[in-house]
Amino acid sequence: MEYRPDFEELKPYFQAWWNGDALDRVALWVTAPRKGPVFLESADKWITPKVVFREAPERILDYFEDYCRGTFFGGLAVPVFWPNFGPDVFSAFLGTELNFSEDSNETSWINWSQNPLTDYKNLSCLEIKDSNAIYQKNLELTRLGIERGQGKFLVAPTDLHGGFDSLAVLRGGPDKAALDLVENPAGVKEAMKLLYRVWQKIYDDCYQIVNGNQDGTACSWTNLWAPGKSYPVQNDFSCLVSAGMYREFFLEELLSEIEYLDYSIYHLDGVEALQHLDLLLEIPKLNAIQWVSGAKFAKEGISRWFPLYQKIQAKKKSIVVYPTVEEIPLVLKNLKPEGLLIQVCCSSEDEARSVMAQLDWG
Repeated sequence: MEYRPDFEELKPYFQAWWNGDALDRVALWVTAPRKGPVFLESADKWITPKVVFREAPERILDYFEDYCRGTFFGGLAVPVFWPNFGPDVFSAFLGTELNFSEDSNETSWINWSQNPLTDYKNLSCLEIKDSNAIYQKNLELTRLGIERGQGKFLVAPTDLHGGFDSLAVLRGGPDKAALDLVENPAGVKEAMKLLYRVWQKIYDDCYQIVNGNQDGTACSWTNLWAPGKSYPVQNDFSCLVSAGMYREFFLEELLSEIEYLDYSIYHLDGVEALQHLDLLLEIPKLNAIQWVSGAKFAKEGISRWFPLYQKIQAKKKSIVVYPTVEEIPLVLKNLKPEGLLIQVCCSSEDEARSVMAQLDWG
């Protein structure tokens, strides 16, 4: 692989991590701006939703290769291209209109007033139409990524906030969707089954492009390689419901996704979602948990969450942790190497190489 010539040597480390194990050193993922001449002027545009939406696919891949040339990839870090239209793209695939802020490069959203799912008597909108322009562009970007990426980089599916996260958008907001759980539970459950089929179609369509053209898959925005089908599963709306409601309304779809995949990591986002951790840890085929505490805890440091990480490790699930460079010794002291992946972004290539030396990545 041009941008990661030693990629073949990394595969056993990825496979060990997915299986809750470790080889001769702790798994490390580290990136930094590369020293010397770089091409960073437009490198962030490849992952900017409004740019991906508006500009030609060829140009988006140009931006991505600018990013690759200007980035140092160390440890298990590998270059992964995925079409990023923002978090509401799943609903856009179903016909809603994406909105972009001129003041922010980082996101997209659906105007809840669109409300295409007015009730549960007609669920025909829960199907992707072949004429959907943004879905076709997603596939075009995936195909072009595979063509351009041969021998250079990996290609992964887009970020899919499906399931009830999408249903809340399609119903016109989380307040309406929350009432549906009480007032129309049968309708919600039927919609969730259809939304899983949409999720599987999106992944299948991407996998048909990728399969046979690259070894294994890249796990979307997590940038993790796996030897089979992989994806980060999630349910951000779950912060607003009880553990009992999660089990009743969301678990079936989650289990379907995990069963479909060969390797899965659950994106557990926010302290309000921790009430569901025990349930998640009892899912045999779920490989890993990615815990994100949220911005309000950012200043408290990683040590606050060591008991949580230790609980996850005790259930033989792998974890990704995001320490500062200074916190790495604490991570090594408090967490087991088996199933541990330390992910860190450094300010310079020299700092990244120092971190690699600290963890024996040389």
